[in-house]
Amino acid sequence: MAAAATMAAAARELVLRAGASDMEEEEGPLGSGPGLREPLQIGELDITSDEFILDEVDVHIQANLEDELVKEALKTGVDLRHYSKQVELELQQIEQKSIRDYIQESENIASLHNQITACDAVLERMEQMLGAFQSDLSSISSEIRTLQEQSGAMNIRLRNRQAVRGKLGELVDGLVVPSALVTAILEAPVTEPRFLEQLQELDAKAAAVREQEARGTAACADVRGVLDRLRVKAVTKIREFILQKIYSFRKPMTNYQIPQTALLKYRFFYQFLLGNERATAKEIRDEYVETLSKIYLSYYRSYLGRLMKVQYEEVAEKDDLMGVEDTAKKGFFSKPSLRSRNTIFTLGTRGSVISPAELEAPILVPHTAQRGEQRYPFEALFRSQHYALLDNSCREYLFICEFFMVSGPAAHDLFHAVMGRTLSMTQKHLESYLVDCYDAIAVFLCIHIVLRFRNITAKRDVPALDRSLVPFVCLEAVLMPPHSPLTPTPASTDGHPSIRFQPPHPTRDIPCQISDSDQAHRYWEQVLALLWPRFELILEMNVQSVRSTDPQRLGGLDTRPHYITRRYAEFSSALVSINQTIPNERTMQLLGQLQVEVENFVLRVAAEFSSRKEQLVFLINNYDMMLGVLMERAADDSKEVESFQQLLNARTQEFIEELLSPPFGGLVAFVKEAEALIERGQAERLRGEEARVTQLIRGFGSSWKSSVESLSQDVMRSFTNFRNGTSIIQGALTQLIQLYHRFHRVLSQPQLRALPARAELINIHHLMVELKKHKPNF
Repeated sequence: MAAAATMAAAARELVLRAGASDMEEEEGPLGSGPGLREPLQIGELDITSDEFILDEVDVHIQANLEDELVKEALKTGVDLRHYSKQVELELQQIEQKSIRDYIQESENIASLHNQITACDAVLERMEQMLGAFQSDLSSISSEIRTLQEQSGAMNIRLRNRQAVRGKLGELVDGLVVPSALVTAILEAPVTEPRFLEQLQELDAKAAAVREQEARGTAACADVRGVLDRLRVKAVTKIREFILQKIYSFRKPMTNYQIPQTALLKYRFFYQFLLGNERATAKEIRDEYVETLSKIYLSYYRSYLGRLMKVQYEEVAEKDDLMGVEDTAKKGFFSKPSLRSRNTIFTLGTRGSVISPAELEAPILVPHTAQRGEQRYPFEALFRSQHYALLDNSCREYLFICEFFMVSGPAAHDLFHAVMGRTLSMTQKHLESYLVDCYDAIAVFLCIHIVLRFRNITAKRDVPALDRSLVPFVCLEAVLMPPHSPLTPTPASTDGHPSIRFQPPHPTRDIPCQISDSDQAHRYWEQVLALLWPRFELILEMNVQSVRSTDPQRLGGLDTRPHYITRRYAEFSSALVSINQTIPNERTMQLLGQLQVEVENFVLRVAAEFSSRKEQLVFLINNYDMMLGVLMERAADDSKEVESFQQLLNARTQEFIEELLSPPFGGLVAFVKEAEALIERGQAERLRGEEARVTQLIRGFGSSWKSSVESLSQDVMRSFTNFRNGTSIIQGALTQLIQLYHRFHRVLSQPQLRALPARAELINIHHLMVELKKHKPNF
């Protein structure tokens, strides 16, 4: 159908063109007749113009020519003019038919027109309504914006009013003085909780008023008078309360720690005074310092006096030195010396004072020790004294920091004001005691006690003196006179009951002078500065006594260990065992000097013996004794143990050679000579020694048993330490077996192999079995 329509259109176009052409041929241009033709004017025709798109025309022509109907028409030779007329006639018929159809549907078209008109009217009314709605919505949007702006402004005004109300409320609350506050400050006792609560409220209001006055608030003038009167009343009541507590420290039969601990509950009182009445706060602090400094000084002075009464009556004197002989004579009026000077140089159980359990044990109670007739060495008294000092000082430092609200240098200064006189007195007491002290072990133990207490202080991180882990010990209980009745008081803060007593020296009798010295700043260092020089002096005195000892003045000598070397062994092992816990090179140097002098002394005494054998026995006995004592207490790798072990081994080897020389000297000499000849390649010279070798073989075979028996008995008689004698016998027998084995190897040389006496040689294994029988067992 499309192709037919296209062909029809093309045909119609061709017909129209043809018709136009015919009309032009018939009529001619400008309405002229058929014979009047003018020549075709193509001069103005621009075939290159864009208006004529020849390519497109060619395409349409080509497309039409390819149509089947067109092809069929061209093949059949249809006349296009006739055909176009036929097409035009058909078109007219179709047009007339469509007109008739339109006329028939005219009513429907009219009805449709009316309906369209009505719809237009309805749509117009709807448009008007929507326009009205749009205008209303625009007005509503503007009203909403207006309301939103009004709401924001109202919110800003509300916040501003609330902020003003809060600030004004805080100001009013800070300035208004409630009746409950006035009643509590004026009428309530200071010990009631409501007084403390209202005092805190008063402090806050006073601070708020001061702040507002600085800002120029006029309303502060209305309450300033009331607050000042309340502040004066509160300061008066607090001052009376705290001073009463401080004065109660001085009363007889009072445990000052109880009211002192009670003051911590009211530490805000001092804070209130510090912020509102500094003069009163300073008065209270000065009164506390004055009272407590007196109390501590009185207690410690009495405690030290009573403590020294339970010290051992027999103490070391300046003549009780290591090199002083026991037989030395004294003057007629001289005091009797110690029963045995060896106890001065022996540690025994004294070293337990620096053990962790004993170091922080409860302090000694003098009247209890006197009642039980107990006596203690000085280091035990020193530990008890300084442990009480450490414990009380720490407790006092913590109280000062908490109650007086100080820290750092201020806390140190206040602590030194309280404890400075007590520490100075304690130091002077120690200094006066050390002047006549000659017990080096006691002084050295005191040094290590101080070192451990200083470590405890550093570990607890308390700047002044550190608190111990054991329960706090009341000095009042320690100072209780034997005749005073014990009066238990309520348990202290740590759960341990305290004991009260009448102080021997009332504090009111002691003038109060707060020293500005810095004794407490360097207390441990100053104590060590007293102990170390005294220890070195005593050690040097012992060194000098050993150096100046004359062996000829020691009386009869024997080969047993000398008492001076025993003193040294006990003394050195004591110091080494103590020094192992906290090593100190200073101590090792002093001990090294003492060891050199003792070794020289042993050599000087050994030189007094006529025979070398006795000299060696004396040296071995002394070295063995010193080594045994040192190994009991000192470490096996210590310098002293190593040094004496080398000396003992060297002298033991020399003694074994000296021991084997009389019975087996000829055999030893021959073996050494023969081995030297063999080493130099002169073994042929052994052929001339056949008679000597035969004599040695027969002599050894006949006398070795009796010689070994005599040797063993001689060794066991010479040495006090049976274990040492056993090892010497074993070493001698071992060396004898080695000697006889070397003798066998010499006889196996070609020059002596044919010697008839070789048949009389004792089998080496048989000799070993026989010699084992002579080994003593202990």
